[in-house]
Amino acid sequence: MFSLCEVRGLTNYPNGHSLAHEFTSFKKDNLLVGRIPIDNNLVYWFCTQPYNLKDERIWKDPDVIQHNTLELLSNYPQEIQEMIKTTDMKSLSFKRLRYRAPWHLLMGTFSRGTVIVAGDAKHVMGPFLGQGGSAALEDAVVLARNIAQLGLNHVEEAFNRFVRQRRIRVLRVSLQTYFIGMLSSNSSRLKKFICILLVILLFRNQKSHMDYDCGTL
Repeated sequence: MFSLCEVRGLTNYPNGHSLAHEFTSFKKDNLLVGRIPIDNNLVYWFCTQPYNLKDERIWKDPDVIQHNTLELLSNYPQEIQEMIKTTDMKSLSFKRLRYRAPWHLLMGTFSRGTVIVAGDAKHVMGPFLGQGGSAALEDAVVLARNIAQLGLNHVEEAFNRFVRQRRIRVLRVSLQTYFIGMLSSNSSRLKKFICILLVILLFRNQKSHMDYDCGTL
């Protein structure tokens, strides 16, 4: 697990909002706030913070989650604070961020017979690149395509092919996410320096993960 946790919520603007329909992030004092409008009224937001749980109620109590988040973001722009103050309390969640270690993805076996692991169960990752959901959808497309091509009488072969085809893509996204997560956490300066070097060496185009095409069904 990362030494980070995340609060997530949805805020509804009954009269609409004037936010651009794009992902926006704000970083200050080891805190990262991100938001993206879902439509003209509803906005999804999250707040990533160092993991330092003092009160176990924060896992379940929306009031405590909201109060603690507002305290942490007291120096943030007023629009951010208002977004959290008016959030839908039922939508609030608090979780410690998890990841599947890249070396497990490289060496792991994710299918056996007619059983396969895919999506977050296979490659859970932090939100730093915003690719977790996309990777799961890619899994669905590639898996369905292999089953359609080989037929239900060759499911095991289709699963094995799926694992081979997805391994490098998932490894690269997870590795990049892991490095960014380490840079955002309370890691040592040496570890952060190493992560920066590896990001520069392995991911010169840091937006390449968004240009990936998994093909059609």
